[in-house]
Amino acid sequence: MMAQQSADSRRAGEKLHAERLQHVRLLQVLQSRNGDLRSKLNMSRADAARLTQETAQLRGDKAALQVELSEHQAAAEAEVLALPRRVSGRGKELELWDGDSAPTVVELQALANPPVYTDEHRQHA
Repeated sequence: MMAQQSADSRRAGEKLHAERLQHVRLLQVLQSRNGDLRSKLNMSRADAARLTQETAQLRGDKAALQVELSEHQAAAEAEVLALPRRVSGRGKELELWDGDSAPTVVELQALANPPVYTDEHRQHA
């Protein structure tokens, strides 16, 4: 009976030892897989950070281009006015108001302050 119990005990110990070895191998496989997954996770986080930066840069570029486009559109839609004509100040007042445009500030100043020509100026000229 003792021999039987000893043999059963030895077989149970061997089974327990084999089971522990199997668990150790399983833990090694799981640890290896866990390490691979951590590596992939770190790579994915780095890619996500890089893509986030690129997205922010592209959004900034888009905003800058929209501002530039609106400036160009505003310039294209700007009203083009004809340049005022110059008058020597010797013309008649009616000539200033004739035509499509009103007199310029220079022309109005010439009307308000007509040049005074003296005989001296005429002799030198």
